Amino acid sequence: MTIKHWCIALSLIIGISSCSKKEETITDNEGLLPKPTAAFTTQIVDPKDPFTIKFINSSTNAVQSRWSFDDDSTSSESSPTHTFLNTGVYNVKLISLNKEGYWAQREETVSILPTSLVELIATRSATNLHMSYNTSMAVSKTNWFIKRGNSNYQKHAETASMLLDINPGEFVNAYVELITPKGSKTRLDMLLMASGVVKDLTTFENEFSVSHENNGGKENSEGSLKLIDNNINSKFLNSNLDQIGYTFHWQFEYFQPQVINAYTMTTGNDAPGRDPKNWDMLASNDGVTWVTLDSKDDFIFPTTGGPNNNGRTVTHTFTYNNTTPYSFYRLRVRAVGSGTLFQMAEFRMLQLPY
Repeated sequence: MTIKHWCIALSLIIGISSCSKKEETITDNEGLLPKPTAAFTTQIVDPKDPFTIKFINSSTNAVQSRWSFDDDSTSSESSPTHTFLNTGVYNVKLISLNKEGYWAQREETVSILPTSLVELIATRSATNLHMSYNTSMAVSKTNWFIKRGNSNYQKHAETASMLLDINPGEFVNAYVELITPKGSKTRLDMLLMASGVVKDLTTFENEFSVSHENNGGKENSEGSLKLIDNNINSKFLNSNLDQIGYTFHWQFEYFQPQVINAYTMTTGNDAPGRDPKNWDMLASNDGVTWVTLDSKDDFIFPTTGGPNNNGRTVTHTFTYNNTTPYSFYRLRVRAVGSGTLFQMAEFRMLQLPY
């Protein structure tokens, strides 16, 4: 056999060997085991401890489980029991793997909300307001905190109830902190007046809209959503007053009629001339016929108070008589202090005890 024939034969041998090896690799990667699925359900272990939850794994074809509880905690148990330390909404994630490394993922939301765990009870008397609560969960410690005006929160009581003197027309911010035997915490914030608990209905089951939006849109850093984000360090800025006749409004359309008899305005961080000067609070049940509940003309916001004592980012409360539920509420701004810009840090819709 010549050298040429040997080379051809060797090439054929190498080619056959390579093909055989390639076919074996493909067979190995196809996987022989069924693919895994990921699924689970939840169960509260003890009604007196709503923070401790059993996660029941119903995955199939899996030999490993990897859990993430959205609170910096993880587990590799098949069906773990986990105790959350705070109320909140948690996106719990399960990854199931089989022996070959194939995996499947499932994510479920676990909601532990203060208002579903605790009911506040306000009892009025001639001299004070008595605050207590009702709950089915075990409580090892209770702390009440109050905040008057622009001061910081101070601990007021460490008992199951709280007595508080409130002057007529005064608003007091407060919250109660409940701690379970395992150390889990529930916090309920409240706004109080002499007659009881004030309900904040700003974001309760409604659609919020404005007649004229910020140039960057509602989700802009100074868009209209900043008006109701419950953060006085952000603001809504509208720079189009000269183009819209200096009149614009924002509106709340409630899914069910609500009684609103107060609202708050928090001034922006600068430029007092951008504050509203003339405005109306309007209400309607059909969005066509409106009644005026409150009006202000030539109103000037105080120039003191706030972090820098210049009247900026200060919350002011406006009340009026109303016991009629309405589906639509509209705050119409007719004029600002000066110039062509409007701004406001925060606006809240309130229901005072009546």
